[in-house]
Amino acid sequence: ALHMRRLRRNAGISTAEVLAGSALSLIALAAIYSFQRAQSKALLAQNAYAESQTVTRQVMDIMTRELRMASFDPTGLALTTSGPGTCPGVKQGIVAAGSTSIRFKQDLNADGACNTSGEDITYDVLGTSIRRTDGGGAPVAMVDGVPSGGFSLRYFDNSNPPVEIIPLGSPPALTPTQRDCVAKIRVNVKADIPNPTLVNPLASLAESEVAIRNRSLTNF
Repeated sequence: ALHMRRLRRNAGISTAEVLAGSALSLIALAAIYSFQRAQSKALLAQNAYAESQTVTRQVMDIMTRELRMASFDPTGLALTTSGPGTCPGVKQGIVAAGSTSIRFKQDLNADGACNTSGEDITYDVLGTSIRRTDGGGAPVAMVDGVPSGGFSLRYFDNSNPPVEIIPLGSPPALTPTQRDCVAKIRVNVKADIPNPTLVNPLASLAESEVAIRNRSLTNF
């Protein structure tokens, strides 16, 4: 009897113990896999969000930098000066302006004309793309995935506090007199970037208010 008891003690791990150990191992592996998958999804979403912010910020930086120089005319020969009226004596470099588009000129190289690169710029939206057109060149898409209402321009005069200038007509556009009075422009850009982890896209937002340099220093 004593010999049999010793054999049972030395028999090793039972089948039940093996199954229990295997089950615990599978549970641990499943937990590790779930954690790693969640971490991977979080990293993908973070990278996508960072990319989406970069996209809208880049176009905003370019647009605001160019808008600040609108109507720049160091020689006084490139642009017409507004005559007597609501806002006299300003360079008429804003050629067209609406709630979703703007065209403006500036003489960046001081040659008395606005016919070189970067001197006759149009920004507008077509479908889901914000486009930039340089002179007579083809439009270039700057941002894709722009939803309805995702690109807007608001115009303000040089009053303190500034008074908003509302585009008129259909489609809404500033009149020549209104364009002469624009000193500040508020730009809003929104783009929907595909989300690698969810169905709903990531919304990228950027907003900036630009003071046109030579007009914001002028008392109309």
